[in-house]
Amino acid sequence: MDNSYYQEKKNMTSDFNEGKLQIFRLNNSWERFSNAIRRGIFLGENGANWVLDDVGGELARDMELEDEDKPIKERYSFKIDKINTLISQYKENPSILYKIIRLKERVLRRLQDEAGKGAKRSSDDEDAIDS
Repeated sequence: MDNSYYQEKKNMTSDFNEGKLQIFRLNNSWERFSNAIRRGIFLGENGANWVLDDVGGELARDMELEDEDKPIKERYSFKIDKINTLISQYKENPSILYKIIRLKERVLRRLQDEAGKGAKRSSDDEDAIDS
């Protein structure tokens, strides 16, 4: 076998390992988010919104890719910017702020799913394997 086969296999392993590590980092961020939101810590360092920004940073490249062919108002980046504006407007109202942060969570989870790094829906083919 030629050397290019081994180089290609090494690159694939590296890509797979980085993908796996990113999913672990995202999982850790989602755990930190859950802890913060349950404690009612919405803003500030280690607050729920700060953790969501960390998730957004981890998914930044995926956001760019998902947004490429979408109309502006359907882009994840547009939605996150709008939500961040609402967070600034309602930072003194905890009950509204909670709802806005939960909306931001849903948008980021949807992005993570679309990027293939979150929840996976089974296909009809896979259902047959279980029976």
